[in-house]
Amino acid sequence: MLTNNGQWAVGATLFLLISGWIFSYRLFWSGAAMLIAALVIGFVWVTRRPRLTAHQSLRPSVVGVGEPAVAIVTTSNIGARPSAPLIASNIIDGQRRAIDVPRLGAGDQHRSELRLPTGRRGHFKVGPLTIERSDPFGLFQMTTHRGTSVTLVVHPEIHQMTALPTGHRRELEGTASERPQEGGISFHSLRDYKPGDDLRLIHWRSVAKTGELMIRKNIITSEPRLMVLLDTWAGSYADEAFEDAVRVAASLVSAGCESRYPVMFHTTGGLSAEATSSGLGRSDIMRILAGVHPSQNDPGLNGVVRVAERVEGVSLGAVTGQPPPDRTLGITRVRPRFDMVTVVQVGESFDRPAMRIPGALVLNGVDSLDVAARWKARFG
Repeated sequence: MLTNNGQWAVGATLFLLISGWIFSYRLFWSGAAMLIAALVIGFVWVTRRPRLTAHQSLRPSVVGVGEPAVAIVTTSNIGARPSAPLIASNIIDGQRRAIDVPRLGAGDQHRSELRLPTGRRGHFKVGPLTIERSDPFGLFQMTTHRGTSVTLVVHPEIHQMTALPTGHRRELEGTASERPQEGGISFHSLRDYKPGDDLRLIHWRSVAKTGELMIRKNIITSEPRLMVLLDTWAGSYADEAFEDAVRVAASLVSAGCESRYPVMFHTTGGLSAEATSSGLGRSDIMRILAGVHPSQNDPGLNGVVRVAERVEGVSLGAVTGQPPPDRTLGITRVRPRFDMVTVVQVGESFDRPAMRIPGALVLNGVDSLDVAARWKARFG
């Protein structure tokens, strides 16, 4: 709580008191008395806490890399007396940003806007607001926290890519999906009537037999389903290659959603989310991609075996770096479960050919921009 000036003042006070006692010199006593008075006034000044509240919000709280975002900090004086001018600060991604709060009358508010850094993806903690008060002599300093922290989510950069290739469906009149989407024209089964169901779908023959309203459940039999798998084993990447892999995975998810395909997303480390053909759930996937990090305790692409245990009739797109061959055996093992398998590699610095995975189409690139260009050349 004591500043450097305060420590010097305490030392000088002790020196003057001792000198006055030894030499019985009144000037020493007078100087010590003045310093003691300054220390007492300074201590009382900083311990009288101003009745201030602080509230902060982000506008917006979710952005893409490079998009603008600001923190709006509103400081209010809820006391009956005016508050003295002070300096507040906000912690943004570990960096302190100063805010000058002027003298506020009773009931007055002060609003400040801080531009937030969005140059890289991630989940960034903003706040809480820190208020620093010092006395007029600069002898004491008191720090208090106001408000709560909020989180800024910065989604990864997305490149223009087409959706994953889906290959051919195995069944034209049926569905290989365990959770077929309703709304098509192909009859699947009957179910109980629910309020709000289309009355044109009532199965009157069943009503005549059972006396209960039954509805025809029609499904979409030929709707492709996509899965994007991100390798999060640290050993697959060097330098900034993992960031490139995240951008490629985000681009494939975005392309699938834009094409109105159901998209499942998994990391080999166990994170997962799904988006429907209408795009519901897409933000959940992007939130995971904003905060995902590689780990040494990760099965790598071999983790696809666990992911594919209950999957059938899905096209897989796996995004990885430059893993050793023994870390790709899982892809070969589960290949029959998928309609088509595409593997995208990033981080190739020596123009070497893509790794060979039986039954899979493999694309190798230097970084995410190079992959996007190669993808466009191959798939349009």
